[in-house]
Amino acid sequence: NEDEGEEQYVEKGNGTPVAAQVAAEPATADVAEGFDDRVADLKRCLVDSVYGTELGFRAGQELRAEILELVNQLEAVNPTRAPIEATQLLDGNWILLYTAFSELLPLLAAGATPLLKVKSISQSIDTASQSIVNSTTLSGPFADLSFSASATFEVRSPSRIQVEFKEGIVQPPEIKPSVDLPADIDVFGQRISLSPVQQSLGPLQDLVANISRTISGQPPLKIPIPGNRSSSWLLITYLDEDLRISRGDGGLFVLARQGSPLLEQ
Repeated sequence: NEDEGEEQYVEKGNGTPVAAQVAAEPATADVAEGFDDRVADLKRCLVDSVYGTELGFRAGQELRAEILELVNQLEAVNPTRAPIEATQLLDGNWILLYTAFSELLPLLAAGATPLLKVKSISQSIDTASQSIVNSTTLSGPFADLSFSASATFEVRSPSRIQVEFKEGIVQPPEIKPSVDLPADIDVFGQRISLSPVQQSLGPLQDLVANISRTISGQPPLKIPIPGNRSSSWLLITYLDEDLRISRGDGGLFVLARQGSPLLEQ
């Protein structure tokens, strides 16, 4: 009965009854809030899972499978369908949290030794210049060592780029004001104290200070990257304001934006 319905529903310009819209809006908001909560939970679980794995080097087979499952779930709800075009999200400096990239394993293995640590591995993206810089900093007892690789890229699809590496750059070592040795180290399962070594480091610290003065202000060393190792591709499978997941011809990468709360978990 048309007259009976007129008092209950007043149609708007889109033909949808106002009463129906009012009823639907809270449900839609609840669904969106539930979706956001689920994504936030997945991100927290992923960051918790990769914590303590030395960027993936110490992750066992079972943990790797767990991490991959979380990655798959996040990729399925990727909020950015055209990551390469979302320049406001993609641009910036990204800190590596986890990787399954086989060519990084020797570096991560060196960083797992008692006297050498991987301080950070990061990737800076600038879509305006279509450039990428991959940077690594290693921390040793005497100095921090930093090196990077610069590259340009071409867009091949809304989520895929082709990367061409140009050169490697080795920065002069940043000498520490004092020798930084751990209290002890693990050698084949046995803890060995370094206290006797630390007590005899006076002359060595003077030598380190002299070296620091010598190399201070030296320009970085630039090394061309051979053509047969210069090309790669990268597929961005998840991107939001603080997390990026990428897959390349070398494996899986999970990164957090510099300054993201995810880095504080």
